[in-house]
Amino acid sequence: MSRWQWVALLVLGILTAGSMAVSVRVPGYMDADYYFATSTQLAQGRGFVEPFLWNYLDDPVGLPHPSHLYWMPLSSLLAAAGQSLFGEGFRAAQFPFVLLASGLPVLTAWTALRLGAPSHQALLAGLLAAFSGFYLPFLVTTDAFAVFAWIGTLAFVSAASAWRHGLWWQWIAAGAIAGVGQLARADGLLLLAPLLGLALLAPRRRWMSLALVLTGWGAVMAPWLWRNLMVAGSPLSPGGGRTLWLTSYDALFSFPAASLTVQSWVGEGLASILSARTRALLTNLQSLVVVTGGVLLGPLMLAGAWRRRDAVVAACAAYLGLLFLVMTLAFPYSGARGGFFHSSAAVLPVLWALTPIGLQRALAWLVPRRRWEPGRAWRLFAALLVAGSMGVSLWAAWDRAIAGWPEAPRWERSHRSTARAAEALRALVSAPAVVAVNNPPGFFLASGWPAVVIPNGNANVLHEVARRYDVAWVVLDVNHPAALAPLYAAPDSTDWLSLEAQVQDEAGRPIYLLKVMGSSGSTTP
Repeated sequence: MSRWQWVALLVLGILTAGSMAVSVRVPGYMDADYYFATSTQLAQGRGFVEPFLWNYLDDPVGLPHPSHLYWMPLSSLLAAAGQSLFGEGFRAAQFPFVLLASGLPVLTAWTALRLGAPSHQALLAGLLAAFSGFYLPFLVTTDAFAVFAWIGTLAFVSAASAWRHGLWWQWIAAGAIAGVGQLARADGLLLLAPLLGLALLAPRRRWMSLALVLTGWGAVMAPWLWRNLMVAGSPLSPGGGRTLWLTSYDALFSFPAASLTVQSWVGEGLASILSARTRALLTNLQSLVVVTGGVLLGPLMLAGAWRRRDAVVAACAAYLGLLFLVMTLAFPYSGARGGFFHSSAAVLPVLWALTPIGLQRALAWLVPRRRWEPGRAWRLFAALLVAGSMGVSLWAAWDRAIAGWPEAPRWERSHRSTARAAEALRALVSAPAVVAVNNPPGFFLASGWPAVVIPNGNANVLHEVARRYDVAWVVLDVNHPAALAPLYAAPDSTDWLSLEAQVQDEAGRPIYLLKVMGSSGSTTP
């Protein structure tokens, strides 16, 4: 590829990511809220602490609470770096992610060249990456999508290069990149599996290669594992293992989390266990074909993978297959609710790089049979692929984020509802107090008040949480646990809660502001 082609891909990446970022003015959902909120704590010098609880998996003592004991710290560190450089605020926190998203076309073209694609195929791969389909709005918010795409690709390519050349430092680099991947996402640990597999299949010095990969991974992860050991008594997430025993997605917010046991899981019965995994299988398969596979690009990706059966493709396929199994069988609820979608970002540049290779393979079969002119057929189908990817990207961006912009973009619906509730609560009481709410990180960003998540359970469980964490207010909206439906239908029906005000969400549904009453009728201190 020429220098100008590289520059053109970079400029196009900046234009698409930058244009999308204009419409993404807030984090948009709880994961991104969390990373932004904790990055602000870091940028302000408060360290790895969070003034909210979004789950009870590690049996938290109170507020503030050590942060990143479930979600990993890399996205928060990147967002904190942006705020340290450019000042506090979402735009500054967002900048590193926009930068990483802007570079994906260049990364993808480079990957295509590493896979043996000629320059015109690498250019097409870069164009496909510029229009990233359903991922586009998520790449430019404070979440791990863009960084995980970089990490996964570099890990696969580095390990493949080490497998071919046997250079010790490449094995260490591959392991270190996998370690960075685990700092981005807890399931980034799965990146290590195909790297270890390549090391064990290396033409020479297999056990040394395996040790070098683990050395690189350990060098990156050791400081974080030590931190966890110091603050939580365990190198890994102290409550992460409990998610194996979820019986529904809402069970993630159970209180106390000690109720999540293998006995309770088995007690659901075999039919329920199999049903959950069947639903996850169908959901994840749909995500694989439609979202990760870009609707129509999937067959070309497969053809390209078959054509280029090298170590990069093998590592990518092994990771994707393992991820699919883990998010279907071990973690069906979180996998189907976005876990598979999040972590499949690691394979996107490789899949985009394989698409033009698959197209060339398909045309090599079609052109002689249809008596087409090869160059013209390539230009036509390449243009159709780019146009199709652009169309899917524009639709996804409009449907998920842009519709209603600038006054009321769809991306900000949750934020606007939360901001209304926070404003109404500040009008009732000036002193910050602990609030139980559906989205604690989002409420903290909107109000600056500490918050805990409304637990999965009935009003009695909510009352236990209120007593345990000194909750003074409950903000109850339509997104409540099923067991709280009676309270939402009759918010003044409980003697320990007083309905003080209500506002409406974006759909006109009520959000109730309920004061927690003490024995004397005062707000719980």
